[in-house]
Amino acid sequence: MTARTYKALCLWIVVLPCIGWCIGQWRAERLDAQMRRHLLEQSVHVAQGLRPEMVTELSFTEADDGTPAFEFIRRQMTALAAYIPNRGIYSMALRDGRLVFGPECYPTDDPVVSSPGTVYEESSPEDFRIFETGKPITFGPITDEYGVFVCALAPVLDPVSNEVLMVVGIDAPADNWNATLRMARYVPWIGSLIGVVTLPVGIGVAQWCRRRRKLKDAKLTLSANVADWGRMTPRAGRLVDAGLLVGMGVLGIVFLVVVLLQT
Repeated sequence: MTARTYKALCLWIVVLPCIGWCIGQWRAERLDAQMRRHLLEQSVHVAQGLRPEMVTELSFTEADDGTPAFEFIRRQMTALAAYIPNRGIYSMALRDGRLVFGPECYPTDDPVVSSPGTVYEESSPEDFRIFETGKPITFGPITDEYGVFVCALAPVLDPVSNEVLMVVGIDAPADNWNATLRMARYVPWIGSLIGVVTLPVGIGVAQWCRRRRKLKDAKLTLSANVADWGRMTPRAGRLVDAGLLVGMGVLGIVFLVVVLLQT
C-alpha cells in the first residue's frame, strides 16, 4: 500500500462516520417535523369534525356528564380514536383563567381519564396560547401529571365570532417518539461504521490475494528477466492502489444512495 493510498484510507475512516452522523441528524430532524405535522393534521381533522353548536351546549363542569351533547362528542371522539395510533383524544376549555377538561375518548378505567370540569393542574404556556391565537399548535415533549408527551392542539371556533370554544388535543407518548427519532439518527451512522470496518477488511483481502498471486507468478517465472519483473511490480501495485481508491469512492456513493432512498 502506497503512502497516498494509506492517507486516503485514514481520511475515509474519519470522514465516513462524520457523514453518517450528519445524515442521521438530518433524517431525524425531517422525521420529527413530519411526525409533528401528521399529529397536528390529526387534531385539526378531529376539531373540524365537531359541531360548534354542540360545543356551545357544554358547560365544562360535572353537570355535562350524561348530557346529549357531551355523550355525542365523546362517542365521536372514541370512534375517531380507533383510527389514530396515539394516546387518545381529549378536549379543554378556558374557564376563569384555568384550563378544564371536557369530552374525551378514554375508557372510564383508563388512568388518564378526567371527568368533565377537571382542572388541568400542570398546563403549559403553549396550552393557553392557542386560545389567544386561534391557530393549531404542536409542542413538546412536555412533562405533566399524566406523563411525557408530544402534544398537538386544534381549536373549535365559533363560526360567527371566531372565538375559540374548545380545543382538541392529541398526545403522542414521548418514549415512542424519541425511539423513532433515535432509529432514524443512528441507522446511517451505524451503516457508516460498517463501511469503515468493511473497507480495511477488503483491502487486507485484496493485498493477501495480491501476495499470493505474486508468489504464484514468481514460481512460474523463475527464468524471467529480473529487470522485467522489477518493471512489472510497481505497475501492478499502482493498479491495485488505484482500484482501492476507486472502491472507496464507489462504496461512499453506494452508502449515500442507500441512505437517501431509505429516507
